[in-house]
Amino acid sequence: MTTELFDKPDLFQAKRILVVQPHYDDNDIALGGTLAKLATNGAEIFYLTVTDDLVGIIDQSLSEADMLAGLKADLERAGEIIGIKDSFWLGYPDAGKYDYFDVRRDIMQHIRAIQPDFVITCDPWMPYEFHNDHIMAGKAAADAASLYGLLGLQTDPAVDAAYEPFELSGIAFYASAYPNTVVDITAEWGKKRDAVDQYRMQFSAEDMEMLLAHLEMWARQSAADSPFTYAETLKVMHTWQLHLFPDAWKV
Repeated sequence: MTTELFDKPDLFQAKRILVVQPHYDDNDIALGGTLAKLATNGAEIFYLTVTDDLVGIIDQSLSEADMLAGLKADLERAGEIIGIKDSFWLGYPDAGKYDYFDVRRDIMQHIRAIQPDFVITCDPWMPYEFHNDHIMAGKAAADAASLYGLLGLQTDPAVDAAYEPFELSGIAFYASAYPNTVVDITAEWGKKRDAVDQYRMQFSAEDMEMLLAHLEMWARQSAADSPFTYAETLKVMHTWQLHLFPDAWKV
């Protein structure tokens, strides 16, 4: 393999990005500053939420329809701040039972339809991660990003029939124990904070204050060895490094 093949793909050259999250607030909590920076850089950002997120809603007396409407309103407000182009929901049961291969199929369908340059998701291999929604979403997104070109794996018939081959430049993982990229989000910190503050269906005022304080501490810590104030970290890779590549954690 040539040296260029081992070079880290450049996320900031991406013009279209699909960001797969287990729950409706994960993208912005973990990577809102970077996503806002990418949007400002001209990238079209699409969010794909795997679960219906109903379990974590504070007011469980609401009807399911009102819960879903509230969740989507939260995400719409946050998305306007970050600068996303569109968002999609798969609706699998939050913290419930669902099939991995169904999730992979649905993510693959969106990859084929959107044709992103990059897929971003949570790192399913983070040590001590208990939450199956995170493990399932991240793993299925990595799987789909690696196999989307194999039309023997069928998704929606119309999407598959219209599919035109394209190259996915790379995949990136947030909440990774082995990050290889530090992004300066000092200029975007206000946007991230404001976007996260929109997720009120699942956070009381007190809990939101604690979350924002934690995120500020996390962002400052991520920037500790750099010349900027706030940062986010992520693992940026080629999809081929996700299979039979024992040194993937080192890249």
